[in-house]
This record gives sequence, structure tokens and C-alpha cells, in this order.
Amino acid sequence: MTLTQEQIARLSKLSALNVDSHAQIDSVLDSLHMLANTDTTGIEQDSRSGAKILALRADEIIEDEKIPDELLECSPQKVAAHQIVLSGIMHGE
Repeated sequence: MTLTQEQIARLSKLSALNVDSHAQIDSVLDSLHMLANTDTTGIEQDSRSGAKILALRADEIIEDEKIPDELLECSPQKVAAHQIVLSGIMHGE
């Protein structure tokens, strides 16, 4: 696929490209044309293409006040009122 000088000049003005980029623009357009004409028959789309719905699991809520406190005990920082105290942000340090 090739472009006319008028099309290149318009692209150059729109995207601030040098008109000297004619060969580069042709190369990019040729690559896009090749991709658009690639036969993908029999190739299944993967989840990144957005065609499939991701399987979600239900959230499991654990009602146990002890677990958050056990997690806070792992912190090397000071803990107060069931929160990690950040220096200069929370009062009481």
C-alpha cells in the first residue's frame, strides 16, 4: 500500500512527522495491511481479547476479629487502635 504525496503531507501536518518519513509510513501501513488480511480461521480467541468471560468465585467472608490483629502483629511498625501507626501521619506516636 502506498500513499500519495498529498496524503503524506496531510499526515505530516496532523502528526508533526517529517515528509521524509514516506518509506517508514509505507512500511507501517504495509504491516497493518498484512495483519488485517491474515487468515485466523480456526484460531480461538484467548481471554486477553475480551471474547471470554472470566470465571469468578464467590467471596468468602470470615467473621473473626482475631485474624486482623494477628496480621498486624507481623508488622515491624507500631500498632495502635488496630491500625499501623505511620510516623508523622497519625497522632499518638
